[in-house]
Amino acid sequence: MQKQDSPTLVIEHLLVELAWCIDDLHGFRHQLSIEDALNAETSFQKLEALISSAKTRIGTLRLIVS
Repeated sequence: MQKQDSPTLVIEHLLVELAWCIDDLHGFRHQLSIEDALNAETSFQKLEALISSAKTRIGTLRLIVS
């Protein structure tokens, strides 16, 4: 029988993949216009804040569960 991943592990995996995507997008930023680069930077900051918040919540959840 296959063991299913816990929701926390799935979320952590998705957050890591999202962080990798953000890193990749930072590499393409030099090809954008100034306005598009500024818009992308704002979006990156929002995504990074979301990732940080999710990681904090996962840490809090682990403390509650353990």
